[in-house]
Amino acid sequence: MFLRTEGFKFIVFFKYFIIIQPILDILTYFSIIYLHQSVTIGIIIRVLFMGLCTLYIFFGGNQYSLKKYIITYLLLLFIVLGIGLIINFMNKPVFNLFSELQFYLKIMYYPVLFCTILLLFSVDKNYDQAKQTLLSSITIAMFITALSMFVAILTGTANTTYKWLKTGYTGWYFAGNEISAIVAICFPLLLIYSIKKTEHLRDFIYWIPTILLAICALWIGTKVSYLGILLTIIVTVLISIIIFLYTKWKNTTWKRPIKTILLFNILTAIIYFGISPFSPSYNNIAGDYVNINETVKENNHDATEKAKKEAEKKKVKEKRGIHSETENDSILNSKILNILLSSRDAYFDPIYNDYKDASLAHKLFGLGYAGFYEGEPKLIEMDFFDIFFSFGILGFTLILLPLLIVFWKVIKTLFTHFFTFFRIENILLLFSLGLGLGVAFLAGHVLFAPAVSIYLTITMALLFHFHTTINSGSSFE
Repeated sequence: MFLRTEGFKFIVFFKYFIIIQPILDILTYFSIIYLHQSVTIGIIIRVLFMGLCTLYIFFGGNQYSLKKYIITYLLLLFIVLGIGLIINFMNKPVFNLFSELQFYLKIMYYPVLFCTILLLFSVDKNYDQAKQTLLSSITIAMFITALSMFVAILTGTANTTYKWLKTGYTGWYFAGNEISAIVAICFPLLLIYSIKKTEHLRDFIYWIPTILLAICALWIGTKVSYLGILLTIIVTVLISIIIFLYTKWKNTTWKRPIKTILLFNILTAIIYFGISPFSPSYNNIAGDYVNINETVKENNHDATEKAKKEAEKKKVKEKRGIHSETENDSILNSKILNILLSSRDAYFDPIYNDYKDASLAHKLFGLGYAGFYEGEPKLIEMDFFDIFFSFGILGFTLILLPLLIVFWKVIKTLFTHFFTFFRIENILLLFSLGLGLGVAFLAGHVLFAPAVSIYLTITMALLFHFHTTINSGSSFE
């Protein structure tokens, strides 16, 4: 049977699923914009694929030693989330079954796919081939993403990232936050693939998707895509220079043609920085910088007057015998922080108050989708807060357990293989994970977005198994 084969038939299926991701996103965009559908083909196919992955985990032929732990973990996760769903069904003031189920399915996507990829990597002799398959499929998917975005912009059919003030394009993709996160997470993975495929100057062809994705990031117009690619390019160039100088100093050779790789890295940087001043991202960030400066000047100008008024208020309170603060001037009310976080912090207080006043059961198992709302439901859109309040202490712990395990593996590799830890591949994987989690914390739409979390799970699985490449000597230094 298809599911009972040892990993590799399923990974071919997994490969094609990754390649069609941008096509699913485009179909989702047109379904929402033109057909006004809430249940799109993208949602249906991704849910069906998650179901197939679950069947593979529980009934596939893989006898990997971690399989019993993975099954135990997923059973615990399903039980805890199920209990939370029942508690909210019985006690939540407003309970929309469809919205709640859709929300729960979205958050289960990343742990299920992470566990699936771990099993696909479980046979050591297949690890390199599996890694190559996943990296090549991501490269193809991002090439489709970049090309579709350029076509959408050139034909004037592109969706805009912002509705006012700022500029930028998401192409035929519905959400600017999601496409930004995808680009930021995947760009380091494309660099890994480009570097691994570089042997001669003619291999520049493998750098074309990487460069196109970098240019694509500039036209999205968000800080996430712009700064993510910027930092990744700078770090990769610096590491390439260090390796080049080290090989010269030691009069030795590297496993890869470092001169060619350095040349292509520098060329990528030149193209990125050369186009950057003419891009929406650069203009938007420059505008934010001006706004921040104006806010700082305004705050400095009013600082003396504010200090006088606060001193007067304090004297009045002391005379009246009031010693506690009645006003809570939280850092969350800062204009500068509002600019940096796009005001997402404004939704924190209502859900926090719901959680603070909730029963012990709700504290353990969560408040469900968007807390105890009565009007229009609204998430905080900062993934880690949303996970904690929506799924409680137990759900939060189990949902983030795969990330904690990956962190533990990374730290263990750092201490047991200190020098080999700092290979380009590992650094770029850490960048990919760091960018993904940074976006999840500040802007959301990563762990709750199947279109994004699939790429994050691949990065996590590659980091989890990085020790395999060290022990086998198969990874490039």
